[in-house]
Amino acid sequence: MPCRSHAFQACALLLASLASSLAAATPQPLAEAELSEVRGADGSILAGLLPAPSPSNAQNPFTAGLTAAFASSTGATLLTPEQFATALQPSGLTPAMLPDYAGQTVAQTVVDAKPVSFSFNFADVLQATTGLKYDSGASMGTITLKDFDARGTTIWVWLHH
Repeated sequence: MPCRSHAFQACALLLASLASSLAAATPQPLAEAELSEVRGADGSILAGLLPAPSPSNAQNPFTAGLTAAFASSTGATLLTPEQFATALQPSGLTPAMLPDYAGQTVAQTVVDAKPVSFSFNFADVLQATTGLKYDSGASMGTITLKDFDARGTTIWVWLHH
């Protein structure tokens, strides 16, 4: 191994410390304009609760169970900002209390699915929420929801601009 001079070692240490300080820059929050350009604003990221899967593209038990529990036979209704404000009144909320709401049209879905029972393991939750696939032999635990009843739940969805 070659022997380096003290000046060379000091110079290398200085360059390394400069490079590491640049790499550890403090993250800054995104502005609204930057957030609207983030991947997913174009619809490329879909929520984990999708319509019933085809046999070749089956959902995991967690996603399939939640999809069944939060189903609606009537589908979503589009609400104008005024209709949305009226729909919020019984809960004691106003649109101004929702920091991400900026007067967009809102899709309102009222859940009317029958109670469902389903089992899933925590690895299914990880895969559905983060995309991580856990295939190790060790179990992360099984969770069973029996007669999960979400009837009457109102879901409001609007686009973030």
